Amino acid sequence: MHETLAYLPGAPARILITATADETVVAVSAELDRRSTSRLGDVLAEETALGPPVLVVDLSGLTFCSVSGLEVLTDAARAAAAAGVGFVVVAAQRAVLRPLRVLGLDRELRVAGCLAEAVEGGAAARTLATEVG
Repeated sequence: MHETLAYLPGAPARILITATADETVVAVSAELDRRSTSRLGDVLAEETALGPPVLVVDLSGLTFCSVSGLEVLTDAARAAAAAGVGFVVVAAQRAVLRPLRVLGLDRELRVAGCLAEAVEGGAAARTLATEVG
């Protein structure tokens, strides 16, 4: 297992990557806005290239998700599918679920209500990230 903390430049958001043999969890906390989506896209592309069985994007720590953030998620999901990597988004809060539903992305993305559901009952390590800014 390895963990990497990547700071999103210029935004009060954080990314924490936790990888096991079964899945990689990319946890994003605070706000996912236009300033932070580029870095998240890079991180998701890097993790997809490593070929984990499942890439879980845990957005349970988000307080805001912009349209550009949703675009990064759909692009990453398509790239993961092309690479043969499972892709799951964890979201239970209105700040993320509402825009997903309004735009119909909840039908395009696999969305789980919690991390345990996302890894299908697996033993993924849950790491809490603190908000910066």
